[in-house]
Amino acid sequence: MMSVLLAIGLFSACGNSDDIPDTNDHSEKEGTGTIEKSSGQMVDFQLQNEDGMECYDFKEGDNIIFRLEIKNDTDEDAILPPFSEVLGLDVFSVYSREGENIGTPWDVIMTSFRECEIIGAHNSAVFVCPWFDIPALYYNGTEHYYSEYFYKKDDKSNL
Repeated sequence: MMSVLLAIGLFSACGNSDDIPDTNDHSEKEGTGTIEKSSGQMVDFQLQNEDGMECYDFKEGDNIIFRLEIKNDTDEDAILPPFSEVLGLDVFSVYSREGENIGTPWDVIMTSFRECEIIGAHNSAVFVCPWFDIPALYYNGTEHYYSEYFYKKDDKSNL
């Protein structure tokens, strides 16, 4: 199930825009969820345990933290389409082995109304959302908000 989560997260969370040049020079670091472009842009998807450690071996009932980082290791700001277009509206979707959609760790995704998002030179944008609520991850101390884009309304059942 974790392999399916990783694959789905990588493919549903990443996208290209016609406005952004793509060198098609991508490489995936072996054994990780990191996709790197020679231009210095990188996408890193991880599943983590509650201690914030990368983990892909969970037991039923364990909390899974979904973490996606878009890095800009260049000397110039990166201009991206709105993050809702980059991430999509099904980011962090969980599926059973049989392909049944179990759901997402969030209930509402906040979309951006700006035409583009900017990631500064040598900076990154990080998106995290746990399956179960974790007060330490609340956005700016606001309960049920995660990474500014995700909002939880309902309790989730065990995975």
